[in-house]
Amino acid sequence: MDTVVQWNLRGFRSNFEELKLQQECRLGEGQLPPRGFTLLFPQDGSPRGEAALLIRNETRFSEIVLKTGPHAAAATISLEKTLTICSLSLPLNTPVSKLSLAELLERLPKPFLVLGYFNAHSPAWRDSRRDGRGRMLEEFTAENDFIILNSEEQAFVHSAYHSTSATDLAVASLSIAAECSWAAHSDRQRSLPSILNIVLEF
Repeated sequence: MDTVVQWNLRGFRSNFEELKLQQECRLGEGQLPPRGFTLLFPQDGSPRGEAALLIRNETRFSEIVLKTGPHAAAATISLEKTLTICSLSLPLNTPVSKLSLAELLERLPKPFLVLGYFNAHSPAWRDSRRDGRGRMLEEFTAENDFIILNSEEQAFVHSAYHSTSATDLAVASLSIAAECSWAAHSDRQRSLPSILNIVLEF
């Protein structure tokens, strides 16, 4: 059994020793990764920091270079089973379509987990509202037999506004979805993005 951690990076530095794989970090140009980790950024020429993979050095992996398409970093990881992990960032100003997502996923060896900030809202992943991007993602995952792992817990809690959202998503290939369990751990006092644990029961 392995655990993949999906985390928008505030507050991770005091916790990284416990991590097997850390997803989505914001290190600036020239900053070194924490000791004992390898840091992979997208290779598409865009500014660094929106998506990344942070992998413990004892974990065997092979980077997948994605030079076009959505802002993403990916690697094939050897855990109990070999799978692909992709960190993806889709800000509001980033155009995204079913075609661009399909082209990205075609380049990822299966099975895979795609983790990241989709900036899409839908009750399908327990968000309080639905927008156009959320509707598109609902259709895309249903049409391609991909499974959104998010459960009833929200991925972000804003203490000042007492609001929640679920724009950080985890999408899995159908073949491994049943072996993955997803949970969010929120810090309601500091408005931190949740630590999202995905337990792989291979």
